[in-house]
Parts: sequence; structure tokens; C-alpha cells
Amino acid sequence: MQSKILCIFTRTPLHVGAGASVGAIDQPIQRERHTGFPTIPGSSIKGVLRDHLKTIGPDAIDKLFGKGGDDKDSRAGDLSFGEARLVAFPVRSAKGAFALAVSPLSLRRLARDAGWDLKVPDVPVDMTCLAGGKLVIPGKNAVVLEEYRFNVTGEFPKDWENKLTSLLDDAVLSGAAGRLVLLSDGDLAHFALNACQVNQHVRIDDTTGTADDGGLFNEETVPSEALFYAVLTVLHRGSEDNEAFKKLSEEQLVQFGGDGTTGLGFCTIKLA
Repeated sequence: MQSKILCIFTRTPLHVGAGASVGAIDQPIQRERHTGFPTIPGSSIKGVLRDHLKTIGPDAIDKLFGKGGDDKDSRAGDLSFGEARLVAFPVRSAKGAFALAVSPLSLRRLARDAGWDLKVPDVPVDMTCLAGGKLVIPGKNAVVLEEYRFNVTGEFPKDWENKLTSLLDDAVLSGAAGRLVLLSDGDLAHFALNACQVNQHVRIDDTTGTADDGGLFNEETVPSEALFYAVLTVLHRGSEDNEAFKKLSEEQLVQFGGDGTTGLGFCTIKLA
């Protein structure tokens, strides 16, 4: 079996919902249970790409994505869609406006699944980091992310910086040299859990045109400039020549998740 890496970089906030919640957030996003990192389910990626690539023709689509129904022509697809995992999470920075935060876990996952022979730096101690030059406060040897100060113990690895910024031609990611920061897994998990956007909404009564009683709710979103990757696995030999792969090798804009009509979920994607 052959695997390909699909890079996903959010241009606008992203909401792939986990349903209703009994907590403080009415409509939370989907997250990994053990890390709290945001995810995009493989089923969402499969559905979005099936619709996005429908111009390649129904036969090619059915071969790649499968065909439902009760008739004898129903079949499974030739492609397996893994969930999109977090690589870099945007965090406010006292210098440089914002940082793209990664951790040893997020880098090791990407290196393993992409087959890269890149050494991941040793795990930093909590509240320390390896940082790009755009983030370090002059004379302090420190980086301030949100309300937390991190002591800088070294420079962010150049080989990883070059690799990550070259994944896409997106102007923000390709220009992110100097604003990458390596945190401990725990520190990245903290920001991924607590630094997402929470937006307030209200339902409008169609009859009165005013706010509906009890219609106030809030919605969690992954912020813009978050980097994910998903593994696409070719299950049958020859399917890698499908027209869909040629199209996905070109950088393009795709909408994931809910609230597309209000501008959420627009992402730059490309096969690495």
C-alpha cells in the first residue's frame, strides 16, 4: 500500500463540530481524547473531497471513494482517509504578533507518517522552548505566548523550519520562517485546549426578525493559520494514477466543516 500526505492549512477559523455539550461551550470542536489536539475526521475529509473532485467524472469518483446503495454495483473505495492531525497551532505572541507552536509529538507523528528522516529535538522542559528569531524579546532571551513567559534554550531547528514552510505555497505558511516555536507536548496541549476561538451567536426569529428567546449560543473554532496533515492510503495498486491525485497535487482552496456561508472552514490544501 502507498500513502500520501495531504497538508491542510486553515485560512479562516474552522468548526468541525462534536455535537452539543453540557460544558461551558455549546458547540465544541472535535478533539483527540488523549491529547486534546483539534482534529478533522477522515469521514469529513472524504466527503468534502468527493464533492470537490466531482469534475473528474462519476466512474473515477466511485472507484476512488466507493459507491453506496443496495444494488450489486455497490463497492468500497480504493482510498482510505485518515483523520487530519495537528502539526502547528497559532498562538498570540508579545513579539512578532503570533507564533506557530509545535511539539515533539506533533513533529514525530508527521515525520513517521510522511517517512521523513528528520531528527526531532529533545523534549523541552515545560515553560521552555526553541524559538525562531521573530519571537524572541530582545535582551530577555524569552518568548511570551498569550500570558505565559517561556525561556528560550535554543533556536528552532532550521531543517524543520525549511521543511514545514515549504509544505505549501500559501503566503502565510511559506513566510513563517522565524515564527516557529517548539514547546513541550504538555504546553502545546494547553494552548490547543484553551486558545481556540469561542464565538457568540444568536438565533433570529423568522417571524419577528429579532433575537429568539433562548437562542443565544457559543461556538468553538480552530483559529486561522493552523496546520494539519492527513494520511491518504491507496488500498489497490494503480489507484495512485487516478485523476484525483493530479488535481490534489495542485494547491487549492477547499471548505471543511460547518458554517461555510459565514466564511468558516476555508483551507489551503495540497498533497505533499
